[in-house]
Amino acid sequence: MPNVLRHRASGEIACGMLKNVYDFAYYGALWWDDNETAERSAASALAAAGYEDDTAWDVLEVKEERLKLFNVKLNNDSRRTLLLEPDGTISVVKS
Repeated sequence: MPNVLRHRASGEIACGMLKNVYDFAYYGALWWDDNETAERSAASALAAAGYEDDTAWDVLEVKEERLKLFNVKLNNDSRRTLLLEPDGTISVVKS
């Protein structure tokens, strides 16, 4: 199952520029195939995506369907912030 980064205080899901299987760039939720890779790569991925503090993030395992929904809600728009509430509700904030 995919692993994403969730901010402890705000519930924000870390997002940034990624490449799909066709090598096209898109804005989406940062994710990894396994927990170990996520923990090892989190700090550099957060820095590359423009996040300043890399200590307040937790690795969270999500279903693939949920990851796809994250990216649909982001709509390839870097002005959107994705929030995952403790009850599992997904919301998007536009900046």
